Amino acid sequence: MKTKSPATILKPPSQPAPAGPVKFGPITFVPGRKGGRYPYCHSLVVEQGQVAWVVDPAADKDYFAELARTRRVTGVFLSHFHEDHQKYNHFFPEACFYGPLLEAEAFTSMAAIFRLMGITDPQFRDYWRDTLLKDFHFRPPARFAPYLPGQLFQLGEVILEILPAPGHTPGHSCFHFPRQQLLFLADVDLTPFGPWYGDAASDLEAFAATLNDLQPFKARTYVTAHEQGIFSEEEFQAGLAYFRQVIVRRDEQILAALTAPQSLAQLVERRLIYGKVKEPRFVYDHIEGQMLSKHLERLLRQALISRTPAGFRRRS
Repeated sequence: MKTKSPATILKPPSQPAPAGPVKFGPITFVPGRKGGRYPYCHSLVVEQGQVAWVVDPAADKDYFAELARTRRVTGVFLSHFHEDHQKYNHFFPEACFYGPLLEAEAFTSMAAIFRLMGITDPQFRDYWRDTLLKDFHFRPPARFAPYLPGQLFQLGEVILEILPAPGHTPGHSCFHFPRQQLLFLADVDLTPFGPWYGDAASDLEAFAATLNDLQPFKARTYVTAHEQGIFSEEEFQAGLAYFRQVIVRRDEQILAALTAPQSLAQLVERRLIYGKVKEPRFVYDHIEGQMLSKHLERLLRQALISRTPAGFRRRS
């Protein structure tokens, strides 16, 4: 299997996020700070009179503080359990919070978050607990209701349909608003980095299947949780194709590195996923290792590599 040159990789859609809120009828796209990059994400707000719903409230502190002051927010819909999609949950203590059934425990329990992320080191747990409390205001919601694939919710004229999109996390979901012909893709985010599956519970094959399942989906507007944020159908299709190629490219880069046996730790040091050392290093080493391990499992199943006493090695 030959390694493709970078020139053969599709260029992803790459426009800046809108500078301010964008209206789609009763739905408002709220751009996240830092261009929707971590620790923020783009959010949606659905308004019907004085009542509102919020999708992934992590865009802008001032916006959500004002929304909480001027509207009665009755529902907060969370695409998955990651902290950068819940940064401003605390503004809406009276709302009912909705999250995927497969991750329900992670919205109320740090132990469940650690389990899904694969965090076993006590120091890492202490660090992540402090991060969730101080930077993301983690607190179990007073009211939480798990949602199921295909479930429908309605607020006035707006219908929200749950579309399962696993891989990023087990219960990761997209939200379809059929009357507005808008699809919120959450962390199928079509960014230049490519697909992210860095938790223990993430699933590379499920992510690849999600990309295939989404391809025939027709909408007028496609919205993601990070970076560009708003996509046309043409850009959406180009983004899906790019994500597929990134998965293949990562396979090829790992195969190219395995002409001699390499342990997982040695592969992590090569920064094949992130391309450089990122801080805090122990966090990104963990994520790099999780993502690499999923590719190694995939390549083992395909019989393209073997496991030897000295490490993983490409088959000749």
